[in-house]
Amino acid sequence: MADRAPNINRSKLHEDLVQRLSMQNIPGSDRKLFPTIRELLCFAALLGFSEERRVPLDRSAGVEDISYQQFERDPAAEDLLWTIAVAETQDTEVLREGEEARCAEIFEEYANGGLALIKDFLLRNGGEYPDRALMALLKERKYLQLSHAEPDLAAIKF
Repeated sequence: MADRAPNINRSKLHEDLVQRLSMQNIPGSDRKLFPTIRELLCFAALLGFSEERRVPLDRSAGVEDISYQQFERDPAAEDLLWTIAVAETQDTEVLREGEEARCAEIFEEYANGGLALIKDFLLRNGGEYPDRALMALLKERKYLQLSHAEPDLAAIKF
């Protein structure tokens, strides 16, 4: 893609959740659930896409952005952004030069939908332990199926 890809925006409506999941340590642990905002947005975009929750950003509420360079630093994250755009449009033409903003918008809207889903789930089920809440969300939505004892939550990384 072009050297001038746009920054990736997120709604300020979810900023408390973003900060909590990417900046604060997991209760009783010295690690963060999502070490970077980029990783959280990728997870949220995949969840939003899987759940068909594409939600435009409410720009009147404000947006925060992260530099596109954060995605370039991790080829998997960058590839995910383009893959979601192709999957949404069902057309590889979206990868052409000049379409970067369109791809970013698709990714942002799915991440926004995923963040809304996570936020709603945490509000309904309590959010004292966000790692356990996300596991419960993934189990409820049938993305995670465990046929044996509960996994060691300290070993799980999103």
